[in-house]
Amino acid sequence: MNKQIQSPTLSLEANIGLRVRQMRKLRGLTINELAAKAGVSAGAISQIERNQTNPTVRMLEQLRIALGVPLTALLDANEPPAGGPEHFVRRRQDRPHFHVGESGVAKELLSPSGEHDLQFMLIAIPPGSGPREMLMGNGEKAGLLLEGELSLTVSGDSVTLMAGDSFQFKSHLTHSVFNHGSETAKVLWIMQIQQHHHL
Repeated sequence: MNKQIQSPTLSLEANIGLRVRQMRKLRGLTINELAAKAGVSAGAISQIERNQTNPTVRMLEQLRIALGVPLTALLDANEPPAGGPEHFVRRRQDRPHFHVGESGVAKELLSPSGEHDLQFMLIAIPPGSGPREMLMGNGEKAGLLLEGELSLTVSGDSVTLMAGDSFQFKSHLTHSVFNHGSETAKVLWIMQIQQHHHL
């Protein structure tokens, strides 16, 4: 069963490094130039391009801004032609899968390709883990816990979410999630995209 889940994940994860390298070269940037522009170490970019590490959410966001592209451009294997009949749809089989950082957290992008004010994804958080860093900034985040249980802390207030519980809060507030349960937690995660002010 694991192999069925991991195979598409690995092939799609490999595209992040490839697409970062393609976009960097297309813009005539060296690894050092992109590193300076994104505020990421050259070594980290080199590892990402060679698919030797899973970029953190913050790193993906910094690279996306430095390259001037939406997040979907780093994740999609093939960008569909803009304005096609399904430009507002993301087919289940076309969801990019990717892992973030070393926490084992897996994400599937649900938003269609292109620039959007809202972005939503399916996040699987293994037992005993949670994302090590969260993007903060203007806007809001919201979600619905589909499976398992999850601890959500916002501004120092912690709550335990059970399947079927939903939440919403301002993105600038300090927040974190952690799976203290014994099964993988699956969350439908929604966030308002801001171009600036990411911490």
